[in-house]
Amino acid sequence: MHNSEDKLHRFIFENTDIRGNYVKLSHTIKKATEHQALPQNLHTTLGELMVASSLLASTLKLDGSLTLQIQTNGPLKLLIAECNGNLGMRGTVKWNGPIESVAPIDLIKEGHFIITLIQKNAKTPYQGIVPMEGNSISELLENYMLRSEQIQTKLWIHSKNDIFHGLLIQKLPFNSSVEELNHDEMKSVWERIIESANQSFHSVHSELEASENLQNVFYSETIRLYDPTSLSFACSCSKKSVENMLRLIGKEECKSIIEEQTSITIHCDFCNECYQYLEDEVDFVFSESNNSTKH
Repeated sequence: MHNSEDKLHRFIFENTDIRGNYVKLSHTIKKATEHQALPQNLHTTLGELMVASSLLASTLKLDGSLTLQIQTNGPLKLLIAECNGNLGMRGTVKWNGPIESVAPIDLIKEGHFIITLIQKNAKTPYQGIVPMEGNSISELLENYMLRSEQIQTKLWIHSKNDIFHGLLIQKLPFNSSVEELNHDEMKSVWERIIESANQSFHSVHSELEASENLQNVFYSETIRLYDPTSLSFACSCSKKSVENMLRLIGKEECKSIIEEQTSITIHCDFCNECYQYLEDEVDFVFSESNNSTKH
């Protein structure tokens, strides 16, 4: 069931070719991290990445998933946030050693940042490398979007008391419906909108409705706000996907693991679901595979 408090709001600035998405996340992130016992700096960093993934996914016609992944050679080993086309989200972190005193940007700045887009009707996933240019996750993604899609994009992420707010503004290719504004006027409107967000987005209030927060930030603009979409925690792990993984490992390797450990136990890093297979269950998995191949 979707959580009623975590919402994404799409909106446009009237008579312009500028659109926006505003998201508030708290319960979804709490659900994603409840079994991970994260230090506060890691919780903040994962929360920001989950906000970013929801904002980017909501700009796409997504029938699949968008994943943001950061790997580093430092104490932060892996940071993943994933959002699907229904705005179901999950995230996980792997780290090693003392990490509590490291600032969030210092955790990731020496890492590799990868965007993976999986569409069900596409033969292969799309992958893009995000250059580590910027002082925050939002700045890194702004630079990536400008380089890869030639779409002017600005992102802001703000958190307080484990409630995360995200804002994405995009200037779309020139639209015939706003021809009454010339290039210089559009440039002026864009700059005014960005300046308003720079000055005011950090002061949004969690207890206010999205319409009130947006109007407070963009007090001199006319905004058309569309119906919100709910966000929720959703994990895509399943018995079927685990059994497919066992088949990839191979029967002999599975048998070897069982001889050492008496069973194969797999924990999902995202939801902590435990899948356990004894020898006869592994035999059944491979016998099913053989039967399906014959047919």
